[in-house]
Amino acid sequence: MITRIRRLPAPCAASSLLLLTLVGCGADDGAGPSADKPAPRVSASSSPESSPSPTSSVNEDGTAKAGTKAKLGEPTLLSYEGGTKAGILEVTVTGIEKGSKEDVAPLGLKGDAKKMTPYYVRATIKNAGENDLSHAAVDPPGGLLDDGTAARQLLLIGTFAPCDSYPKTKSFPPGASYETCAPVFADPGTEVTGAVWTGQGYPDFPPSAGVTWTP
Repeated sequence: MITRIRRLPAPCAASSLLLLTLVGCGADDGAGPSADKPAPRVSASSSPESSPSPTSSVNEDGTAKAGTKAKLGEPTLLSYEGGTKAGILEVTVTGIEKGSKEDVAPLGLKGDAKKMTPYYVRATIKNAGENDLSHAAVDPPGGLLDDGTAARQLLLIGTFAPCDSYPKTKSFPPGASYETCAPVFADPGTEVTGAVWTGQGYPDFPPSAGVTWTP
């Protein structure tokens, strides 16, 4: 396994290496995606006076607008775009765990990277639309530092037992869901306190232009 350290404030180029980066990259396999709409739902209340949470804003199809701020554990509908795939995902950030330097010791990180603390952003991703998203390259939510900037994310080719970020979308029809995890890093003196979704249908930068989840 090869390890490299990079800082990328903008969309990153394709790579077959292990990267420590500021943002993830969605896949692009050519033609533009087709639109989707949410799968029909049964609402617990049909009151016309009900309104979205004041901490979030939604589009007409119920997906979160760019800049939405949600709470950890709050299911959030996102408009997904990646290559020829487009759809609607329901993303729930289920937890943020602080790891240990021993977890990443086998990766052979060098220099300042060895001083960083790993965190694991865990989430559940559901295909909440009507489009089949099988084989879609869906990146998990990344980490958000306590100062509002994006945590550097470890992009892996291979297996990392403490936090598996590989998209489980080989079969991802409407209604299907899977659990995922993003391994991210905090420099000394900082900590990961939230999660962020950038790209894949939302602005790549800054983090506040995407969708964020905080306690």
